[in-house]
Amino acid sequence: MPIFREGNLFHEDGIKFVTTNSYLTKDLRLVMGRGAAMELKTIFTGIDRIFGNMIHATCGHLGVYGIIKHDLYGAFQVKYHFMDKADPELIRYSAIMLKAEAGKTDRIIHLNYPGIGNGKLSKEEVRPLLNILPDNVHIWERKEK
Repeated sequence: MPIFREGNLFHEDGIKFVTTNSYLTKDLRLVMGRGAAMELKTIFTGIDRIFGNMIHATCGHLGVYGIIKHDLYGAFQVKYHFMDKADPELIRYSAIMLKAEAGKTDRIIHLNYPGIGNGKLSKEEVRPLLNILPDNVHIWERKEK
């Protein structure tokens, strides 16, 4: 079972995944305009282009990739278009892929709680989809000040 935590995943050591979509701009940048994805884009300038190129090579604009990883950062797909509500089936698929990724490392993998912010799903809808993840995956919920 994953470990559920409160706070800011970016204050922790380990691999950091953020929830994302598969909407690519004309210059192949992944739209990362809200939440943890926007925070990562601020921390790592150019990650939107790196992820965009990886998504373009994997599945293309509005396709299904599940997860992608570059160095210590990753994208965990929860929707297709950035304006969509999160898709529980995409979350399920991405969680299966993240479980496989987590099995390849001794490092902690940090992920913001998928689908509950801009994805407009409830924790009750999402948590059962995440229970397959091992305990080296920490799911973060950010509490507002």
